[in-house]
Amino acid sequence: MMIRLLLLVTVAAVVVAAQGGGDADGCRYYCRKWRPEGEERPVYCCDDGTVSDPPPEAEHSGECPDVRRHCLRFKRPPNVCPHDGFCPSNQKCCWDTCLDHHACKLPV
Repeated sequence: MMIRLLLLVTVAAVVVAAQGGGDADGCRYYCRKWRPEGEERPVYCCDDGTVSDPPPEAEHSGECPDVRRHCLRFKRPPNVCPHDGFCPSNQKCCWDTCLDHHACKLPV
């Protein structure tokens, strides 16, 4: 349930940011950070405009995995993203605790 709420809020933030055309700081998409239930979820810039030709917004199938409260080691860090369109078609844009940012992950 919490993951669905996170996804819904993230999509809403992306839509609002896309309609607004971005901020003076060059941000095109704003997302909400994940926080445990009951805590305020601050908004952050999840795409600073460095991708010259951003992909269209998309919603890939599946659900984001549960948010981990600890970090794992990776050979290479995952790709950060503001929405599923930045991820390969078999991945979703989900919150990553270690990066403190949304990143492409395999859905459950």
